[in-house]
Amino acid sequence: MISHIKHLAAACLAAAALTYLSLLVPGRVIAVCANLGAPEYCPVLAYGFPLPFIADSQGISPVGSVARDPLSLLIGEDDVLWARLAISALFWFLVVLLSKATWRYRRGQRKPRFF
Repeated sequence: MISHIKHLAAACLAAAALTYLSLLVPGRVIAVCANLGAPEYCPVLAYGFPLPFIADSQGISPVGSVARDPLSLLIGEDDVLWARLAISALFWFLVVLLSKATWRYRRGQRKPRFF
């Protein structure tokens, strides 16, 4: 039981690291640019993969820049799109589990185990 927890914790840590490294991939999302009466939407700079999950905040940060360092993420300089972050983290977790199962299968352990 303890070894399963260790393997699961290692997979979660690897997925978290890959999710953070995915901030190197630029993209765009549609976000609220102005909210005077009716909200206006426009494309803004964002980072993350497979879905961009850190977007440029139109009110706080300089326009056209996204801070990707951990301190700026903690103080809320840019917008974190939580649903997209969860989907991206789940994607990377599944990639880690699939890679581990493939590695074990290729090494000769015919029964692929995920944990």
